[in-house]
Amino acid sequence: MQIGVMNDPQRPLLEEIAWIAAHGFDYIDLTLEAPAAAPETTHWPEIARALNGAGLEVVCHAAPYLPIESPSPAVRQAALDDLRRCADIAKLLGAPLCTTHFRGWPAYLSEADGYEYYRQLFSILIRHGEAQGVQIALENSPDNRHQLKHFREIFHRLPQLKLLFDIGHGNIKTAKSMTRDYLFALADRLVHVHLSDNDGQDDDHLPIGAPRRGGIDLLHELRGLRSFRYEEKITLEVFGDRRWLLASAGLLRETWPRAS
Repeated sequence: MQIGVMNDPQRPLLEEIAWIAAHGFDYIDLTLEAPAAAPETTHWPEIARALNGAGLEVVCHAAPYLPIESPSPAVRQAALDDLRRCADIAKLLGAPLCTTHFRGWPAYLSEADGYEYYRQLFSILIRHGEAQGVQIALENSPDNRHQLKHFREIFHRLPQLKLLFDIGHGNIKTAKSMTRDYLFALADRLVHVHLSDNDGQDDDHLPIGAPRRGGIDLLHELRGLRSFRYEEKITLEVFGDRRWLLASAGLLRETWPRAS
């Protein structure tokens, strides 16, 4: 198991790389996001050199605000162009994976047409990624209403699409954690995991164990992952003072062996 951290797009990216490497993390989950890591304004060859110099592995994460669900065809096309640019950046940096976000589809589409829209959109993106040697993953959102059903249908139509499962997102406004449900449905597609805590109501990106009630059961979650033979990368998405991020990393390292 490797532990990584996502850069804060409000902070200078070179400083983020230096901090993540200095604190012993295995990789950076690089969100390609304005203002400090925008695809169109960042000097990516310089970032590639910094990553190599720091000895950090990298995976890439497209910005969550790209509006692929817009009713405007021109806006959707611009979002797709940005997603393809993200895959190009991933190749330049040596990242094997670029993650995108589930945002639904244009509201005027029926559910069946929404699935077909995703098939068409992601077929284009996956082919572009394959040409770059970059896998494309889809991350579950905090909105759990019917989302697993949507994912089953979308992934069935896209055999090469990979899954990034966000454990914190799967804990929001649900009767129980959704982790095992997603693993039973899509474990063969799982390539990456995000981890943070919340009170079951909002995507607060809290330190592990911080909520007084409604939070995740870390040992249970890790046992679920390991029962499906997941032993790969886990990104900690803990926001705020980074002392809590470091504490969460320590707790994850301590708990992982007990989850076998």
